[in-house]
Amino acid sequence: MENESCLNRIIAKSESQNATVTERKIALYIKENLEKVLHCNLLELAELIGVSDASMVRFCKSLGYKGFQEFKIRVAMEAIPSEQQYNPKLQKDDKPEQICHKIFATEIAALQRTVQTLDMKNIKQVAEILGKASRIVFAGTGGSMIVARDAHHKFLKIGIHVCAVEDKDIQLMEASLLTPGDVLFAVSHSGNNLHVLRAAEVGKSCGATVVGLTSEGKNRLSKIADYTITTISEETIFRSESASTRLAQLAVMDSLIAIVAFQDYDKSFQAIYKTRASTSDNKG
Repeated sequence: MENESCLNRIIAKSESQNATVTERKIALYIKENLEKVLHCNLLELAELIGVSDASMVRFCKSLGYKGFQEFKIRVAMEAIPSEQQYNPKLQKDDKPEQICHKIFATEIAALQRTVQTLDMKNIKQVAEILGKASRIVFAGTGGSMIVARDAHHKFLKIGIHVCAVEDKDIQLMEASLLTPGDVLFAVSHSGNNLHVLRAAEVGKSCGATVVGLTSEGKNRLSKIADYTITTISEETIFRSESASTRLAQLAVMDSLIAIVAFQDYDKSFQAIYKTRASTSDNKG
C-alpha cells in the first residue's frame, strides 16, 4: 500500500466490501468531485459530504496518511500538473510580463473582493475594542506572523504597545496572562492552524476578547473568536499559500490601525512625531 497512488487508494476504498458505509460514502464523493475537494478545507469537505470532520480524519488515516492535510497534499501532487502547483493561474511558458500582469490582476481582485464583503459594523466594533484594550497579543505562524509583525510596527507608530513574537511558546505564555479588557488577535488564513487555535482558546479562557483574521468559509477559528474578520483571496489548492492572502490581511490590518489612530488623533499624532524623531538619524 505504501507505493500505491492516492487516487488508487480512494478508488479501492469506494469499492471495498470491508470499508464502512461512511468510508465508501467519502471515497465515492472524492472520486467524483476531485476538483471541488482540492479547494475545500476539512470542515467544508465534511459538510459537503454530510459526515463529521472526525470521520474525514479517520478516512484519511485508513488510507495510510497522518491526517487530512497529508492526504490533500498527496491528491494535489497526483491530480494537478507540477507546473501549476506554485500558482494555478501561471503557465510554465508565460513571459515575465504575463506573469506580472496575472499576479497583479489577481491581487487587485482579491483586495477589491475583500473590501466589498467587509462587515463595516464589525470593523468599527473591533477597532473600538482595540483602541480601548489594555493589552493586545497576536497569535500566528508562518506568513500570518508577517502580518502580525507588520501590525506591531504600525501600532507602535501610533503609541499602542502590542505583543507579536514568533516563538510559539511565548505566544501561549502571553495569552495565558491576558485578562478581561485585553485582546488576543489570532491570524490564520486557513482558520485551522492548531497553534493559533490553542492560543485563541487560552486567551478566551482568561477572559480576553478574541479577534480572528481568517478566510471566508467554515473554519475552527471563526467558532472560537468573539469577532471574526474575513479576507478573500484567489482560489488555490492550499489557501495559506495564496499570493493574495497576505495582501488582503495587511490591508485589513492597515484599515483597523488607521481607524484606531483617528479615535484619538492628538494622542496618535504625538506618538507618530516621537517615533519618527527617534529613528530619523538612521534614515540619512
